[in-house]
Amino acid sequence: MDLTELGVDVVVAAARLTRLASRDVSALPHAAMRLLGRLDELGPTRISDLAKADRCSQPTMSTLVQRQEEQGWVRREPDPSDSRASLISLTKTGLTELQHARQEAGAAIAARLRHLPAADLETLENAAVVMHKILTLEVLEDAPQ
Repeated sequence: MDLTELGVDVVVAAARLTRLASRDVSALPHAAMRLLGRLDELGPTRISDLAKADRCSQPTMSTLVQRQEEQGWVRREPDPSDSRASLISLTKTGLTELQHARQEAGAAIAARLRHLPAADLETLENAAVVMHKILTLEVLEDAPQ
């Protein structure tokens, strides 16, 4: 089994599935959903680290954060380790909006899942467990493939 090829298949399918699901999300603009999701994953984070994680410029991320701050979905707090910097975190309202958007995306996929046989649904349930494991693995650079 070629693990690189399997990795490509997983990444492509996951990206396409995410795009398909997000088409039916009216709760949040796509960029806002990405930011709120990232903050849900990482917790309080500096703008520079958010920009790096999202692969965008710091000014672009600053603008996005400012828009979400105006909505009341994120807040800035002083970084205790560096008084010149701020940490951006998800507000309770932001988390509620994110959860609503995720429910909409899940419902969009559920509409398609209803057409799959039970065996495929069980396989997909097991695959989701494996995908969560992949996300939490500590990968060693020298690990054999």
